[in-house]
Amino acid sequence: MTDTKTARIHLSDEGAVIVRVRDGAYQSLDDAKMNLATAVAEGRGRRRPLLIDIRSAQPLDAAARHHYSRQTLVESFLALALLVDHSPFGRMMGNIYLRITRAGIPTQLFMDETRAVEWLKKHRE
Repeated sequence: MTDTKTARIHLSDEGAVIVRVRDGAYQSLDDAKMNLATAVAEGRGRRRPLLIDIRSAQPLDAAARHHYSRQTLVESFLALALLVDHSPFGRMMGNIYLRITRAGIPTQLFMDETRAVEWLKKHRE
């Protein structure tokens, strides 16, 4: 498990990279670069499913959001499950991210972590 300034990142027993953004964390472009590089490193040289838990994160600014949607995402991960808060604001944040990102890999929004993990299991190599 690796901690960055804004996230806790690890490889799960199921083979997915899990990124949990810290409560109330605002991610700058530098934070986005660090988090993405750390998530790639946690994949240990293999493309893996990715779960990003943004349930308690602040909205991303345009530069950070753009960095997360770059080619590195496609090259390093098989699928993206975005875990959001049950609130209308949480769903709105997730939908905006997905609409803008167009990740290039299978991507889905979840409010339940168990369902997100089950969906990601279908996207393992």
